[in-house]
Amino acid sequence: MDTRILIVGGGVAGLMTKNRLEALGYAPTLVEKADALRTSGTGILLGANVLRIFRECGLEEALLAKSQKLREIRSLDYLGEPIGGFDLAKIERDTSYATVAIHRHDLHEILSNSVDQDTIKLGYQLTQIKYNGTTYSVSFENGEEGEYDYIIGADGLYSQVREELFGHIGLRDSHQGCWRFVIDIPKDIDITSSCEMWGDKKRVGIFPIGQGKVYCFLVVTCHGEEENMDLDMVLDTFKGFCGDWQSIAHDVASIKPELIYGKLADLDSIILHKDRAILIGDAGHATTPNLGQGAAMGIEGAYLFGELLKEHSIDKAMELYAQKRYNRVNNIRERSRMLGKIAHISSPFLQGVRNFVMRMTPSSIGQKQFENTIIDW
Repeated sequence: MDTRILIVGGGVAGLMTKNRLEALGYAPTLVEKADALRTSGTGILLGANVLRIFRECGLEEALLAKSQKLREIRSLDYLGEPIGGFDLAKIERDTSYATVAIHRHDLHEILSNSVDQDTIKLGYQLTQIKYNGTTYSVSFENGEEGEYDYIIGADGLYSQVREELFGHIGLRDSHQGCWRFVIDIPKDIDITSSCEMWGDKKRVGIFPIGQGKVYCFLVVTCHGEEENMDLDMVLDTFKGFCGDWQSIAHDVASIKPELIYGKLADLDSIILHKDRAILIGDAGHATTPNLGQGAAMGIEGAYLFGELLKEHSIDKAMELYAQKRYNRVNNIRERSRMLGKIAHISSPFLQGVRNFVMRMTPSSIGQKQFENTIIDW
């Protein structure tokens, strides 16, 4: 089709949006400020909601070949004792959709291989967008300019499209910092089992991601010095954690992998649509990663927009996209933020109460809540 559509951002949300538009006969241009599509990063959890979409888009086989299928997520205390968890194998039996973990690089590769490479422009740093009533004039740092009928911002938490078209939207600081890394998985760890361990205002996540690798995240309540901590200081911070973490920490101490650090934050407000532009993924509804649904929300949004385009004009589809996505992303965003607060309760007494309540809650109740959050959209 001759409609000029610009997608800004070559991450998961941007590539999935391009995939869906091309499937309908559109030829969107995707611009990415980096000189290459993202090859760095760590791990991503993809639930049954994403596997359903990948199956319908013909991408499930490629995803399963590169990822690790998980049968459970265990919730543990810092000593490795169970306090809860979710049966992912049950979800697969009930829905036929697995839950997997995958290296971000591999997910990007799957999505980039599914779209037209000739309409991807790398090294295109956006500098200005002007809306002329019916079209957008877009300028880039390299001196190039373009005229587009529609813009889709998929350029992440610090979205320039959002800044240009919607004005400044602040971030909500969770007061938590996170180190992430990927290493070879120790031989004594079950590759089909993932876990999150909760301690005193800190937690450890361990998720096998296939290809003989394991993705880990280490989260602490921030006190101001975290960004400057070296590997030894980070390991010392989590030395009291037991279970599988001990095997991983031993290997980390000798391998010394790169640690990727970042503060956890989401947006003050959800911003999805204005004029002939929409925001997809973190650009419009960034969420903290506590539910493991950040990438999933971008994938869901891209898929929904494509489904709406099957029956509506682009203008109407954009309007409906904002209406249909708001409650879903707001629910995930607020649940994730609340879970982060619960995990980092400061009082040792309340931590004990929290763990006791979680242990006493019937697993069927927690499982049902988890399934409703992940599957029902």
